[in-house]
Amino acid sequence: MATPAIQQFSASSFRYLAFIALWILVWWSATLMEYLPFISLWFPPAGLSLAAFILMGMRAFLPILMAATIVGVWMYVLLDRSIPYPQQLYNSLVLAAAHTLSYGIGGLYFRQTVGKWSVQQLPQRILYFLIIAMLTTLLAAWLGVGAFVLVGTMDWLQAAQSWLTWWIGDLAGTVVLTPFFILALSALWRYDIAWLKPTDERRSSQRKKRPLWSHKITLLLLLAGGVILADSYYEHPAVAYFIFFLSIPQMWIVFTERMEQTVLSLALLSVGIAVWFGFYGVSENALTYQFALCVIAANAYFGLAVPSILQQNRRLHHQTQIDALTHVATRTHFLESASAQLQGQRASDFPLALIVFDLDEFKGINDTHGHLVGDQALIMAAQSIRTHIRSCDLIARFGGDEFLILLPEQNLEQATKTAERLRQSLPAIPSPKGLIQIKASFGIVEIQPKESIEEALQRADQALLEAKRKGRDQVVSS
Repeated sequence: MATPAIQQFSASSFRYLAFIALWILVWWSATLMEYLPFISLWFPPAGLSLAAFILMGMRAFLPILMAATIVGVWMYVLLDRSIPYPQQLYNSLVLAAAHTLSYGIGGLYFRQTVGKWSVQQLPQRILYFLIIAMLTTLLAAWLGVGAFVLVGTMDWLQAAQSWLTWWIGDLAGTVVLTPFFILALSALWRYDIAWLKPTDERRSSQRKKRPLWSHKITLLLLLAGGVILADSYYEHPAVAYFIFFLSIPQMWIVFTERMEQTVLSLALLSVGIAVWFGFYGVSENALTYQFALCVIAANAYFGLAVPSILQQNRRLHHQTQIDALTHVATRTHFLESASAQLQGQRASDFPLALIVFDLDEFKGINDTHGHLVGDQALIMAAQSIRTHIRSCDLIARFGGDEFLILLPEQNLEQATKTAERLRQSLPAIPSPKGLIQIKASFGIVEIQPKESIEEALQRADQALLEAKRKGRDQVVSS
């Protein structure tokens, strides 16, 4: 019977061999879409290598190096049998090392830093990924042409002419396909990719009611084929730029489908563009289509971040409107709402009353029973008041233990009766030393036509001070 260590070694060995086979298969599929000898619109193995380093860490180094070396030897066997086998192996190893080192640096750096980002920082993660992809592929292009010079396949002039084409091809493959390969590898080998996914869970239930994803991707691929066909037919460089308009149907998919389907649609779109491009041979516009792939993918990724941004905005908006402790309105929200209501008021729309109240001996409660009991007093007082006023009334925490109430359609006499009822309804709260009866003093004013909320608040505050001077736990109107 195999020991657990042997079983683990066997499983790891099988995983590495499977990954090597996958890398070679991805490379081979890219060669099928070449529009010129050894030149494809993109380089998918670049995306696979970056994804592997992000998920697997240093464990991806050896299988990627081996896969790239095998591919290099394969190319030598197919193209140049005059070079001795040891030289073929050496050259292939140098080229493979340049590729592996470049994507190892980018992938490992991203892996080390991505865990430090919170789930709410998805837009920052996307921007960070795009920057890492750009710099990693640039390094891969430089090291790649340098490796070719080192093994004698290129001179420096050829290297200077080739690095940009190399970079853009790797960049397109990396930006478009890295998220797809991350999803694929995580599905095969159960890697944790919670950091990749948006947090808006409502989208999945809403999207089931939308048109089928297959119809959308079919439309997307047909549009891509139509643009490239028109480019081939009219032979005008401006026609190729219509490929950028595919961002519109792609964003339709982004906002109506799950993240996994968005990533898959990008992969299928890129394959479709590469196939159509190679079939019609519009190689003179290769750079346009490569940049289009990058731009469409980047737009889609930032589109995935929109629900996360909206969720953050809703949370921030809620924080500006609702007091975190008492769950009544904030001072800012109260003043804005009251000012807006006063601006629309005519003389015939009044009366409108304002109450200011604060808790009596609140500092003593904090000092004697502790701040937790004091917080509980604020919470229960606010909730008691809120349950005893109308839905059209507005209560807010002004600051500390002071609260505001806006009473539409109540004159001074009615507001005074309301305040007295609220004063009597204040509850008692439990404490380690027994029940504590909450008491409060109230100041009431009736807001006059053309009077601002600040002026009314100043008068109400004076009434509150008068209630304090008279002995607290009472209502004073002004």
